[in-house]
Amino acid sequence: MKVSGTRRKARILAFQALYSYEMTSAELDDLFRFEWAREETLEDDVITFASLLIKGTVENLQEIDSQIRGSLRNWDFNRLEKVSLAILRMSIYALIYQRDIPPKVVIDEAVEITKEFGTDDSYRFVNGILDTIKKNYEQPARGSQV
Repeated sequence: MKVSGTRRKARILAFQALYSYEMTSAELDDLFRFEWAREETLEDDVITFASLLIKGTVENLQEIDSQIRGSLRNWDFNRLEKVSLAILRMSIYALIYQRDIPPKVVIDEAVEITKEFGTDDSYRFVNGILDTIKKNYEQPARGSQV
């Protein structure tokens, strides 16, 4: 399997675990069992990357949610559709903390996963939020010399 296919599978697995975490308040350890994916054979690199995304997202949830709240315009955080929220959280973790992955890849993957699992137009919303956050992280800090 190609690395990109492996990473896509891992992102979907991580998104599903984060969705479950939001909906059931599952324990962090329970998220790494991937019980809903038992019918699939999961390669070690898929499990490893998915686990990294899950752990990193949950450990940085306060900062990630703060980024989402700061990017919302005329929308309340509590009204966010839970599928989109899980995808946003995972993707924002990648944008902020996985600097070796190009932002375009992170956003494109998030949009594709949202098209597959979200509502008809939710991919536009996800794309807009992630693009705003990406731009915020691309700008040099105030007072720094370029």
